[in-house]
Amino acid sequence: MAKPWATSHISSVASGLGIEHRISGDVKNQLVDLLEHRLKMITREMENETLESDPERKTLGDPTRTRLGFNRTRGMMIENVLRVDSVGAAAVVSANEQLESYLLQLLRLASDAAAIERVGTIKPRHLEKAQERMGGTVIDDTKASTEITEDVVEEAMEGVAGEVLTPALIRNMAKRFGGKSLENDAMEELLLLYYDHAANIQHELQENLANASHIIRMIERFQSLSMLGWMRRMLKQAGERAEKSGSKMITLAHIVEVEPWD
Repeated sequence: MAKPWATSHISSVASGLGIEHRISGDVKNQLVDLLEHRLKMITREMENETLESDPERKTLGDPTRTRLGFNRTRGMMIENVLRVDSVGAAAVVSANEQLESYLLQLLRLASDAAAIERVGTIKPRHLEKAQERMGGTVIDDTKASTEITEDVVEEAMEGVAGEVLTPALIRNMAKRFGGKSLENDAMEELLLLYYDHAANIQHELQENLANASHIIRMIERFQSLSMLGWMRRMLKQAGERAEKSGSKMITLAHIVEVEPWD
């Protein structure tokens, strides 16, 4: 039968949690009993949930999410220690908790960066921005470029009035260029593709401009010009596919059939 924790160990754990007050012997004993009872409840609950999701499973796992592998982390830690001989289970658990916390923070920041660009996919540039915010890799966006200059962009922008892309505008464009009404699912897919493509254009321009922060307005106008042309092409080709299939509307299937990056 497995023995519960020693009372002295409970004191050490409490100290590590920032508890500075002295803990009496009676309280330590009570804490051991309380933790033992709580562990029994946790184990039973985890067992039930594990078997509900996988009735054939023979090993207790975390039913709420997949965690980093204990043995894999321990093996990598052993390769990196210099002054001790082995790695204990507590060190592995702690390392995994820190890694998962780091991963969560990194992905949250990268997700925020993707949301700002209105794209549904976290891309390398979003991860770079997350690292920058966390004090990691610093992105240098001040390098001069010989490919695109402010004058070139300003010339392209001259006389161009940008339009705000709205569902009403897209539906009007669908009828005008595609010759048919637009299904709701097709609308959602088009908007996702639109923002992905728009973000890519903006990112490429920012990488090739000396002072990207000062010309964001021109970038947005150029993006609007480019994207409406892209939208017309998408709707026209999707409308042609809808016509060939005998459909009265442009559906998601017709949008998916069009190559968006031509």
